[in-house]
Amino acid sequence: MWSELKRLLDNIASVGTISETQSSKGKALARVKLLTRTTAFYPILSFSNSFKRHFIPARVGEQVLVIHPFGEASVGFIIRGIFNKNRKEHDLANDHTEVIDFEDGTVITYDTEAKELKVNASDKITIICKAATVTADTVDVVADSVVVDSNSIDLGTGGKGVVTGNCICAFTGAPHHDFSLNTRSKK
Repeated sequence: MWSELKRLLDNIASVGTISETQSSKGKALARVKLLTRTTAFYPILSFSNSFKRHFIPARVGEQVLVIHPFGEASVGFIIRGIFNKNRKEHDLANDHTEVIDFEDGTVITYDTEAKELKVNASDKITIICKAATVTADTVDVVADSVVVDSNSIDLGTGGKGVVTGNCICAFTGAPHHDFSLNTRSKK
């Protein structure tokens, strides 16, 4: 009886390494290599309810904790993402900064002390929505080129129309000579 109880207690929690995943199928399932055996596909503990679902693909080689309820090795679930010598904490990590570092080099940080959210994307950012509002004391846009494709642009509420190089001067009958070479617009 005591040996069976000891076996069950020994099986409750084990640290191992993911050996196979079903992430490519959109499934939060993985097999884990424990000391002398490999588990069946177990579910990976994730955020999932009617409010939000958050899927993070599992990676082979990821160090995890396997929980076997009641010590039964035939069933279990995975608690993932143990920092270790092969996957250390990010250099930007501290007691007031959350860091999300993706495998392509994109890094998202939020520093509660500086009250600053940073997104450093390795390539592009696409936002798709019905309406967007940016409210700030100042907005700086730095780029080699900016394209705005819109039927109407208002640069300051209550402003007047903008003269383009296509505008014909009412006095001379020639194209208007006072237009910006840096700001371009369709008429």
